[in-house]
Amino acid sequence: MRQKSLRCVGVALICFGLLGAGCAPTVQVHGYVPSEADLSRIRPGFDDAGSVEEILGRPSSNGILRDSAWYYVQSTVENFTWHAPEVIDRKVIAVNFNQSGVVTDVKRYGLRDGRVIDLETRTTETGGREMSMVEQLFGNLLNLDAQQLNDASGN
Repeated sequence: MRQKSLRCVGVALICFGLLGAGCAPTVQVHGYVPSEADLSRIRPGFDDAGSVEEILGRPSSNGILRDSAWYYVQSTVENFTWHAPEVIDRKVIAVNFNQSGVVTDVKRYGLRDGRVIDLETRTTETGGREMSMVEQLFGNLLNLDAQQLNDASGN
């Protein structure tokens, strides 16, 4: 009898373990950030965009004004069941250039350095009129042009 109850407890523990493993979050890494060894090879005041590209590769995005900076961005996102995905880590490497295209500095930013920006959610109304669902469904039913009628008659 004791052997049977120990088996039941063992099976129950295995089932709960499998259920718990099935509810584990999925973690995805997006983007690319160069290694510290590669970043240490960049020499401010000496390297230019060409040498930075050879060492680090092309960036995720560029600065707005004449490639004044290159940004390498990597985000780690955790998704747990039906909850919205959550960014749990973000690394940003900014390689800044002067007007001559020479590296001025390399800066590192993390998730704690970011700011939440509230985006404006209002929309601009377009011209024209709104069509009802019935108008959309049946609007093109008898919408024929002269060319289609001419082709149908054989002329």
